[in-house]
Amino acid sequence: MTKFQKALLAILVVLAGLTWFTIEISGILLPFVLAFVLAYFLHPCVISLQKKHFSRAIATSIVTGLFCFFIIGVFLILIPILQTQILSLMVKVPILADILWEKTQSLVLYTKENIAPEQLKQISEAVSATVVSLFNTLGARLLKMLTGGIVFFNIVSLVLITPVVLFYVLRDWCFVEKKMAEIIPLKCKEKVKEIFSEINTALSGFIRGQASVCLLLGLFYGIGLSVIGLDFGLLVGLLAGILSFIPYFGFLTGIVLSCLLALTQAASLSLWLGILGVFTVGQILESYVLTPKLVGDKVGLHPVWIIFALLAGGSLFGFLGVLVAVPVAAVIGVFVRHIVSWYKKTPVYLASGKEDELILSKSSDKIGGK
Repeated sequence: MTKFQKALLAILVVLAGLTWFTIEISGILLPFVLAFVLAYFLHPCVISLQKKHFSRAIATSIVTGLFCFFIIGVFLILIPILQTQILSLMVKVPILADILWEKTQSLVLYTKENIAPEQLKQISEAVSATVVSLFNTLGARLLKMLTGGIVFFNIVSLVLITPVVLFYVLRDWCFVEKKMAEIIPLKCKEKVKEIFSEINTALSGFIRGQASVCLLLGLFYGIGLSVIGLDFGLLVGLLAGILSFIPYFGFLTGIVLSCLLALTQAASLSLWLGILGVFTVGQILESYVLTPKLVGDKVGLHPVWIIFALLAGGSLFGFLGVLVAVPVAAVIGVFVRHIVSWYKKTPVYLASGKEDELILSKSSDKIGGK
């Protein structure tokens, strides 16, 4: 086994060990990962203050304090607005359930009249088994979370631990960068610097751009649904905007919730058309204006791969995995592009190309000779 193969094997073993360890402690990682994400987002602000002759510690304190006050201010503004809508929505839930039950009964009656009893029995048994299994799984996980105190711990850690970790990460960001740069082999330094610069461009552009897209879409949906007269339009619009970081999920969630709420209002044709118009215009704005302008092609990932990354991250690490899924996928994408670029310069790729050209040229000579 060559030195390169030994080094590669050691790296793979270390990565496998780190992955296993991360999965095992994923329940306590949320405040730390969130602090690192926020630090990455806020680090340019600290640099700007340092250029104005503030010390690193003071600049970090100012940025951390202002960010915490901003979050508190947003909650103080939004909570009174949303509280009324949430309480009113809770009152309307029984009405919505009654309407859905009536629709379901009509569907069941139609099904009984048009489907053979044997087929209906098979469908009923399959659906019942699936629903029971789903509720058992959800109930077991919810009970485990509640009895283990994870929910309470996560809330407390997010409120108390995240700001503290954010301060220290922001303060020591440059120091950590310097130490990491020192351990890179000299002959690889330029290439590694190029790769990390590309990763930084992709991540910073995506995080800031996607956050702006979600915010603008949430405001557009919320204002639009409120203007056309949909009850709880602001609540539904903000939720649809927040979920828009998953391709098409925010759009579909918003339409489904809006249609369900419209049923409780005995909606007129104008309201139905208004809902369709708001979400159609919102989807056009997202696809052809907001995303190209604010996000562009900075991540370089197809929507299908983004959805896969979010589902895989959520399956492995829960909400933590959803939070970091797209950035991790973007980093992997950068490395894959560089690996493919390196592979195309290797003798293996170039030799195969020359052999194919040689075979094609010989075939052409034979055909020409004939």
